[in-house]
Amino acid sequence: MPLTRNKHTLDIGDYVLRNKPVRQPNQELSTLPTYTIPEAAEALAIPVRTLFAWYSGNKPVLKPSGHYGNMGDLLSFQDLEEAYKVHLLRSQERKYRLSLQYLREAMAEAREKFNSEHPFIDHERDIAVFFEKRRNKLVMSYPGRGRRKRRSVALASPETAAYIPEVVNVWGRRIKSRKQIFPWKFFKTDKTTRPVSIDPEVMSGRLVVMGTRIPVEVLRRRKASGERPEAIAIDYGISVKIVQNALTHIEKNAKKAA
Repeated sequence: MPLTRNKHTLDIGDYVLRNKPVRQPNQELSTLPTYTIPEAAEALAIPVRTLFAWYSGNKPVLKPSGHYGNMGDLLSFQDLEEAYKVHLLRSQERKYRLSLQYLREAMAEAREKFNSEHPFIDHERDIAVFFEKRRNKLVMSYPGRGRRKRRSVALASPETAAYIPEVVNVWGRRIKSRKQIFPWKFFKTDKTTRPVSIDPEVMSGRLVVMGTRIPVEVLRRRKASGERPEAIAIDYGISVKIVQNALTHIEKNAKKAA
């Protein structure tokens, strides 16, 4: 069984950092599996059951970079980037009819057609994602280069897109590919706030207060020990609002932003 966070176990992040896979020579940090699914779900503000569901079944929406003993599936920063892109796409479900079953079929087809286990982040092939206006189908496209013509493929559909559909950039504000993720629980209504960030080069990729090396987990522990956000903010030289927003991001069932 995967590790879960409770009073009888080690903190998930601590355990993984102590037992994480060894980085291989020349391996990019973004591809090193160091996050459990519960930890990734919390950092990205995705329900943990949802994230588990995306990695399960015969046709999983996503595939993990590693699997290690009682830690279960382990995800890399690259995996988190892909999961967050799916999460942002799913936020458009009502508009584009992106059901979980549709995404399972679409991602399985994308992996096959584009020969990539991670088609949403295979930037060497410059894959772009579009929505085809008339059919509400997810479309992936190779841009044209030299004599090579642009090629678009409608996923989970036998039809091939005959034209380049409108680009819907649902992740541009929240993701710097292979570098940083700026998750925010209230991204649907708040497009500018960036209280926290994830960077594979900063604090082993743990969730930190944006622009700092302060782990959000440290803020959580200090608050749980009885310290007030005002005192924590003074210690770190940051505003109370920043502390509150960072804590709000990882709080369960938060109703609104601080």
